[in-house]
Amino acid sequence: MSERPDPKLDKILSAARAAFLEHGFAATSMDLIAQTARVSKTTLYTRFPSKEALFAATVETECRRSGMHFAPEAFDDVPLDEALRRIGLRFLALLWSPGAMRLRQMVTGEAARFPELAEIFCSSGPDRGCDAVARFFARAVAQRRLPSTGFDPAFLGGQFMAALKGRLDWDLSFGRRPVPTEEERERHVRAAVALFLRGLGTEIRT
Repeated sequence: MSERPDPKLDKILSAARAAFLEHGFAATSMDLIAQTARVSKTTLYTRFPSKEALFAATVETECRRSGMHFAPEAFDDVPLDEALRRIGLRFLALLWSPGAMRLRQMVTGEAARFPELAEIFCSSGPDRGCDAVARFFARAVAQRRLPSTGFDPAFLGGQFMAALKGRLDWDLSFGRRPVPTEEERERHVRAAVALFLRGLGTEIRT
C-alpha cells in the first residue's frame, strides 16, 4: 500500500528549505519554520524532533528530487555511455542548482562552529549519491558491461563524479562564471563520459 500524501510535510520542507537558504543553519529556528509553514510547533516536532533532523530531510529531499538516489538496476536496459550521460546530467543539475550551491556554501561557512552540520549534509546527500553511483559501477562490472579493472566501485564512482565536476565546479563555487546552459552542460557531460570510458579501455557506443 502506498503512503498517503502529507501536505503538511511538504509545507514544512518547503519552509525549511527557504529558511536555511536565506538565514543559514544557525540563524534558523524551529519556531521560524513553523511560522513560515503555518503549522503548529506540535505538528512540526511530531515529524521532525530537531532542527538537525529537519535539515537532513531538506538535503535528502533535494537529492531525491534530482534523481540521484537511484537504484543501480534502473539503467540495465540503457547502453553504458548513455547511462553515464544520464547520471552525469542528474548530478550536475543538482550540484549546480542555485539551491544546492547555496547549501554547500552555507555548510562550508558554518561547519567550523557546527561540526555536525557537515556530517549531516554529507550523509543525507553527497554520500548517498556516491553510494548510488558506486553500486551502478559494481553492477556494470558484474554484468560485464565494464571490464574488471581491479578498482573498488566506490573509487570508480568517485573518480567519475570528480571528472564531471572538473574545473567548472571550482569556477562556479567562487562565482567566476555563470552557471552553464543546458547545452554547455550536455557537452561537458559527454566529454567527461568519453574521457572516463576511454580511460577504462571501453569502447563508446556510436
